Amino acid sequence: MYQIQYNSSADDILVYRMIPADSRSFLLTDLASGRTYDLCVLAVYEDSATGLTATRPVGCARFSTEPALQPCGAPHAPFLGGTMIIALGGVIVASVLVFIFVLLMRYKVHGGQPPGKAKTPAPVSSVCSQTNGALGPPPTAPAPEPSAPRAHTVVQLDC
Repeated sequence: MYQIQYNSSADDILVYRMIPADSRSFLLTDLASGRTYDLCVLAVYEDSATGLTATRPVGCARFSTEPALQPCGAPHAPFLGGTMIIALGGVIVASVLVFIFVLLMRYKVHGGQPPGKAKTPAPVSSVCSQTNGALGPPPTAPAPEPSAPRAHTVVQLDC
């Protein structure tokens, strides 16, 4: 069997991986980006003199992983806040305009009257009034005594 040992220059944690003797390659998948690693391959065998498991270095290497791509920065807080305020203001203005439009359409549909109100009669363009010719209120005189009926009454029309 072979044993792979590696650690990062950023920490002192040594990682061990065991691989079968017939393996010719091994893929390391848990590496961090932007770090330098020291890696050694050791052959694991049973020592015939002691009967214990022993290791013999096969080779060591130093390698580095590529640095991580810098993520796109988030928009600055003032930019994000201003944009949100403008968007929210636009929604409010649009809502008010729609509300006014709906009220205007309801007003036009109901003939200029608010819904639920009875229509008033059409305005009169010419009015004639009938009077007895007196201006102002009639004087308060005592009631006349019954007399002979009048022969005629004057009526004036103001048109």
